[in-house]
Amino acid sequence: MGVFAKTGSRSLKTTLSGAAILGISALVLVGCASGGSTSGGDSGDLTLKVGSILPQTGTLAALGPPEIAGVDAAAKDINDAKAGITVDVTQKDSGDTTTDIATQSATSLLADGVSAIIGAASSGVSKTFIDQVTQAGVIQISPANTSPDFTTYDDDGYYWRTAPSDVLQGRILGNKIVKDGKTNVSILYMNDAYGTGLESNVKKALEDGGAKVGAEATFEPASTDFNSALTSVLATNPDALVVISFDEIKTIAEQLAAKGFDFSKFYGADGNYGVITDKDTNVDIAGAQFTNPGVEAKSDLQDKLQALVKDQGNDPLTVFSYAPESYDATTLLALAALQGKATDGATLKANLQSVSEGGTKCESFADCAKLIKDGTDIDYDGISGPITFDENGDPTEAYVSIYKYATGNKTSFEEQVFGKL
Repeated sequence: MGVFAKTGSRSLKTTLSGAAILGISALVLVGCASGGSTSGGDSGDLTLKVGSILPQTGTLAALGPPEIAGVDAAAKDINDAKAGITVDVTQKDSGDTTTDIATQSATSLLADGVSAIIGAASSGVSKTFIDQVTQAGVIQISPANTSPDFTTYDDDGYYWRTAPSDVLQGRILGNKIVKDGKTNVSILYMNDAYGTGLESNVKKALEDGGAKVGAEATFEPASTDFNSALTSVLATNPDALVVISFDEIKTIAEQLAAKGFDFSKFYGADGNYGVITDKDTNVDIAGAQFTNPGVEAKSDLQDKLQALVKDQGNDPLTVFSYAPESYDATTLLALAALQGKATDGATLKANLQSVSEGGTKCESFADCAKLIKDGTDIDYDGISGPITFDENGDPTEAYVSIYKYATGNKTSFEEQVFGKL
């Protein structure tokens, strides 16, 4: 099969072949600098130092706990396998775009000599430190960045992600709205890389499907009053309202409820899915539907993560968004290091695409590690889906799940749609 390296020269791949398959942290930091360790002790094992920059505070803090747990669970499975590599993880906060927490976290992790950083969750936050990381020759791999901007970003091949571009999520969300029979749609979206990228792809899918976008309005991240924007987007009497936000959804939903809005007309995306929970009694959004890239977290993964956070003394998880993608990002880094026989950023860059496609399929770190040890090319299919990186570091195929709220803000899995880019 051979080994493929990403390059700084990128080509945009955005053709959706789309289609429907329905149904269904902190460890002690030890080791060497980012030049990469080729030994972790007398055994000659590799030691891979990984940092994470994921939201512990800020407008996307609801996504932090499952992502952090996904990283920790993967590190535990890798280390328990005793397959020739040890992963040491240091978890850092990303905050949001209103703070410089992420850049401080990146500075600290780079000084500590990590070879890879997992994060951020927010595309806007990743943009604040991507140059800092990739120009240092360190891998950045995000489990949740979905902005299409990263596909062609000049990162010299050091930026990767296990979540699909919003070219895919936007098309699937738009197609879902059309499938539900909606014809007059309004969109309220956040004015950042995530919001504008998702809005453009939702709008294209709606219009391609014969629906009309009657009104649109934007808001700045961390806004607190949406009444004027809501009045604007509701003025056309839409039969569907798409809201692209982070935890601003709590205030948006309250202000919508005050206007007598019927939440069966509400559609959201991954940034605001799971923010409102069954503990939020001031507003009930029964009927609202949300897309979320990735597969539904299966019960065995949920049980594993809940046991892990309990052992760590943390609160139980209420959502599992991007936990599978975080787990797979960590696993892929370890497999790339094993295949390349080193843990420096350049070695990881040269092997990440290779371990994700084209070889013998395997679905766990332990099984893949055995194949690598035997000199076999592997194709890791993870718990988030097939992954299969292209030369831009983007997954070329992925699932997007759809969830629906019921009375009492209980959520249920509705379906998952498979698409290719």
